[in-house]
Amino acid sequence: MPRGADDGGMSIRLDPRRLAALKLLAAEAGVRPGELVTHWVEERLDAARAGGAPTAPAAASQGLAQLSARIDELVRRVDAMAASTVTAPNAAVPGAAPTTPRRGRPPKARPAGRAPGVRKVALHDEIVAVISERGPLTAAELAIAIVERGRYAPPRSGKPLDAATVNSRVSNPTYRARFSRSDGRIGLAASS
Repeated sequence: MPRGADDGGMSIRLDPRRLAALKLLAAEAGVRPGELVTHWVEERLDAARAGGAPTAPAAASQGLAQLSARIDELVRRVDAMAASTVTAPNAAVPGAAPTTPRRGRPPKARPAGRAPGVRKVALHDEIVAVISERGPLTAAELAIAIVERGRYAPPRSGKPLDAATVNSRVSNPTYRARFSRSDGRIGLAASS
């Protein structure tokens, strides 16, 4: 059989937003998305053969017109939502240049818990600040205090700050000279 002669199966690719709208409309109509698409295609083919008049009954035709209008409305809503997410970051910053859609990997989201406009604070600097305010604390108490302050956000992993992370930073050879340990509490090293 020549290539392409068997047209019994067919696949199509849709934009994910339109696919979601198709699935929603199919669910509302009580059919599978493929059945709905098949019905639409058959209706169009019949209309083309008959010179523009669909052969489907009037009720089915009206239902399809409603579904088509619903798809158009959903597409408009999705496009509006997509447009608002592109302009939303600039709306918060007066005088910011308009953004154009980026290609490639999406930008990293601001870590949860940190307010917009608050600069990133290194963990060791935050440990020093908390100890300066409250005195020597256990690693668990330091972790809780740092989370309450809300200035530090864990990079990339999104893993919440815990006592093990605080202990690891205090024990790091780069920062070890800044801290002292006594009776299970972490304090600031005495300045020479």
